[in-house]
Amino acid sequence: MFDADGAGITIDEARARLGLTGDSAPGELQGAFHRAIEVARGSAECADAGQFAEVLEAYRVVRAYLHLPEDVGGRRFDYWPTVIDLTPAEAMAGGMKTGRLLNGRPFETKLPPGLRDGDLVWVWGWLLQVRIHEEPEIAVRQGDVWMAVRKAADELRPGHRLQVSTPLGPWSFRLSEEAVRQRMVRVPGAGLPPSRGRPAGDLYVLFQVKQQRHGAAALLHKLAHPWAA
Repeated sequence: MFDADGAGITIDEARARLGLTGDSAPGELQGAFHRAIEVARGSAECADAGQFAEVLEAYRVVRAYLHLPEDVGGRRFDYWPTVIDLTPAEAMAGGMKTGRLLNGRPFETKLPPGLRDGDLVWVWGWLLQVRIHEEPEIAVRQGDVWMAVRKAADELRPGHRLQVSTPLGPWSFRLSEEAVRQRMVRVPGAGLPPSRGRPAGDLYVLFQVKQQRHGAAALLHKLAHPWAA
């Protein structure tokens, strides 16, 4: 994401971004870096990736210019981003999340609903970047949620009301002729909740026809999957 050698900005620009001068001692770099991080953060619990990108690039440019050795101990931001993995359900609903920081320390934190892939969050002074994983029948694209559901062929007819289960609860809607023809329905505002000034996403439901079993095949399936619909 960032050039390791800091080719994007000059050493003077990097120093200015961190509030350093040409006379600053190498020992002042870490403190200046942390102050710049805190200024970029402000009082918000969320973070803007662009501001932190500038601070981190400046920090790495100055480190490279000073030929400072690599030393992971005690450093929290210069190996950003540390990733926090979320399921689509966790991204939609938020709530308590446990994990492990880059230094191995376990954490538990409460996440807001509606986080998007690539968003930044603060956890115990660490900057983490959200990564939303796909699941077999649900995926997140920006703020939109895409789901695949299986329905019997006789349920997929115009005017029929369907209900599907989502991480935010059940959604009910009536099928239009276009939805039946396209085997897809869009539910505006039923995707990821609004977050950080962004509107709610939409829910897209893709229909797959459930194969009907008859006679002995239906009985064997029911015995093998007693909880299946």
